[in-house]
Amino acid sequence: MNSKWDLYRRAEEKIDRNDMVKLLKELVNIKSPFFEEAEIIDYLRGRLSYYNRLQTQIHRYEEKDITGFKGENLVVRLPGKEGGPRMLLNAHVDTVPLCDGWTVDPYEGVVKDGRLYGLGALDMKAGVVACVFLLETLVEAGVELSGDIVFTAVSDEEGPFGLGTHYTILDGLVGDCDYAVIPEPTAPFAPGNEKFPCAALGSRGTAVYYVKVKGKSAHGANPEKGINAVEDAARVITALADKLDPGSHPLLGDGTMCITNLQGGDKYLLVPEEASFTVYRHTVEGDAEQALREVNEIIDELDLESEVEVKLRDLPHPEVFYRPWTVNEDTPLVRSLQQGSEYILDKKLQTTYFRAESDANHIASRLKIPTVLFGPDGANYHAADEYVEIDTMVDTTRVLLYTMLDLLC
Repeated sequence: MNSKWDLYRRAEEKIDRNDMVKLLKELVNIKSPFFEEAEIIDYLRGRLSYYNRLQTQIHRYEEKDITGFKGENLVVRLPGKEGGPRMLLNAHVDTVPLCDGWTVDPYEGVVKDGRLYGLGALDMKAGVVACVFLLETLVEAGVELSGDIVFTAVSDEEGPFGLGTHYTILDGLVGDCDYAVIPEPTAPFAPGNEKFPCAALGSRGTAVYYVKVKGKSAHGANPEKGINAVEDAARVITALADKLDPGSHPLLGDGTMCITNLQGGDKYLLVPEEASFTVYRHTVEGDAEQALREVNEIIDELDLESEVEVKLRDLPHPEVFYRPWTVNEDTPLVRSLQQGSEYILDKKLQTTYFRAESDANHIASRLKIPTVLFGPDGANYHAADEYVEIDTMVDTTRVLLYTMLDLLC
């Protein structure tokens, strides 16, 4: 243990707060909404390619059937000695589109009162910075690990499918990893009042399906001659609200259902012959087909005059469905993060469970490896005046450094 502490202290000296802020500002300066990540990927590769010990590659992929998107990921490997475990660090470089209401320049990276404001600063360019500095710190300190670290800076996490991470798995770039850490902003996504340091040990899944109701048109003065699709859609929505059991999990909490995109009845004085809406569910168990069966069973019981079609949203691949996942708190990865929080920060690691989906759903459920979300604190993700607490970005890097040395040395 003393030798590991010596390694830690030697490496920790390389973590410079001002340099981390500088890099985060540079990343915020680069506009990178999902499907537009090429510039930031190129920037990161240029920086990390400086180090001979870091093996960097651009991983290109194309999703032809639904989005037509040609994307890129950056894959960086810090090789260790043969035989040791492999750690996956995954961080997305894209952001949501810019919203209204900002009081500062969203692309400047404004620093004020210990915070850095900017689009994507919290979600999750600060996590990208933590990964970059972790790798650079290990190299500059001359640390030799027993196992590899694989860092994937991925595109399209904020889009509908998480294509970047999906293709790193599908193309076999990360299948040999034993653990995964994703430095997403963890406490801000938690359901309670958790604060940094905080780790998410699971999250709910997602199922999205479209409901189309087909009735029969008639003059609005004679509604009895038609079949009102809007009224039947309302009956379906009411039945789903009353009868659909979204499930409950002892760790993940309750599942939820949200009705969106309700449409129909836009023609003047005609009985609406068509209506549609979207059902968006956060699931705590099962898969997409189970979610579909549950909805169809409730609709069949209504015995409506209208024809009702329920369809899961098209997926670019059967495995892209976001399944719920959890990790055992007794795994070496979680214990190491707990120890790092106590030893390095003198704080107890809080544990929680994400309410939303992330790339962790792909990694944990498909690679079937212990996966944890552990990242900095802040507020206003997906909203105006998003910011990250700078000290928590630095401390995320420090705790992750401890964990790398603890598990890979």
